[in-house]
Amino acid sequence: MAVYCISYDLKNKNGEPLYEQLITAIQSYGNWWHQSKSTWFIETGKTARQILEKLDPFLLDGDKIIVIEVKSHWWANGHTEKEYQWMKERKF
Repeated sequence: MAVYCISYDLKNKNGEPLYEQLITAIQSYGNWWHQSKSTWFIETGKTARQILEKLDPFLLDGDKIIVIEVKSHWWANGHTEKEYQWMKERKF
């Protein structure tokens, strides 16, 4: 299992159908954390390419998305203890 950061910038915001479908697809990985408005962390056995291929159908022209495997050397500030715990439990 690996932890991935998914971050996006969508033109189709504000409840558009594709936006909601993208969120549902991200949440379908089961073990996720919605870190901020357009940033998610998921834990999965899939590769970054496989994740992107699953999410790509929900993007329109001009939308941006990046999927990055999180390895180590992370720092964060301003999160709740529950959020820090999510990161610490994954030992990435």
